[in-house]
Amino acid sequence: IPSLRVRGRYLAVATLAAQFFWDWAFLRIKWFTNYTPSGSVQVSNLNAMGWSIDTPVERYLFCLAFLTVFAVLAKNLVRGAIGREWMAIRDMDVAAAVIGIRPMYAKLSAFAVSSFIVGVAGALWGFVHLGGWEPAAFSVDRSFQLLFMVIIGGLGSIMGSFFGAAFIVVLPIFLDQFLTALGSIGGLRVSTAVIAHVQSMVFGALIVWFLIVEPHGLAKLWSVGKQKLRIWPFPH
Repeated sequence: IPSLRVRGRYLAVATLAAQFFWDWAFLRIKWFTNYTPSGSVQVSNLNAMGWSIDTPVERYLFCLAFLTVFAVLAKNLVRGAIGREWMAIRDMDVAAAVIGIRPMYAKLSAFAVSSFIVGVAGALWGFVHLGGWEPAAFSVDRSFQLLFMVIIGGLGSIMGSFFGAAFIVVLPIFLDQFLTALGSIGGLRVSTAVIAHVQSMVFGALIVWFLIVEPHGLAKLWSVGKQKLRIWPFPH
């Protein structure tokens, strides 16, 4: 309810601030971890409707099925009436209220839908990808990484979320290989600490660049590129 008074990127900051409380709660309240001495919850012998999920390929396909279903549902929600209410509130909540849209209903419904989707994603990441869960596994650094995915990919774009996630995953691998190759060519030994610091610097510079130059992120660049390819080689 208090988050109804904030909007834009300040809303993301509010949810990040709430994480500190939940970190404290999961570490102190043993009920969340089923009173285990280690403070973690382990899951073994995963299966869904008789389908055993053991190998990395099966885990990937299982998560991909959820991703496909939720992507289609999100796309249809955005195209529907409730999605248009969300976009109107996002663009200008005062004008949306004037034309009859209820700001509280629109904001709370957006929170409910997004929280449900992210909750399912967190469960898949914790129990299917990692095989277990503990409070330290989901630190504030992971939350910042998810926020960077959305900012770089493009706010308010479903396709941008895919672009941002792929970019966040691929860029560290590329930088690691590039710096290692550069060090071997120059006869220098590049440590993992240097690579980690360079990655942080590159991510910070990219976020500042996208916020200033292209707030709509990679999704907008993708859209502009498609438009240019449609009219190429003609200027108009």
